[in-house]
Amino acid sequence: MAQDFYDRNGRATHYVDNNGTFYTWTGQPIGFVQGEELYATSGRHVGRVSSGWIRDHNGHGVAFSQNASGGPLPPMRSLPSLKSLPSLPPLRSLPSLPPLPALPSLSWSGYSVDDLFG
Repeated sequence: MAQDFYDRNGRATHYVDNNGTFYTWTGQPIGFVQGEELYATSGRHVGRVSSGWIRDHNGHGVAFSQNASGGPLPPMRSLPSLKSLPSLPPLRSLPSLPPLPALPSLSWSGYSVDDLFG
């Protein structure tokens, strides 16, 4: 299912399309979602997508979707700009084994989504 994600300031920054490809708002494919696991295009595990939240490896909230539940208090969402047309995604690499999931936290992460992929 396609989802838009907002940062801790309420700005639309990333989205997932119906094929599970993870894009920047400017249309650059940077990863993919497989189940609840979030991977960089290289196959490196970078976090989890659960209950409308992107969470880091410590379970802290990094970004949220419109229907997020069970995380830190999300800010008001700002009106998003139009998404750029997405670029063709690269072939997906074999995903690495994800670490054991951390318990979901009610705290914001010190990382941004871009930090997770950096």
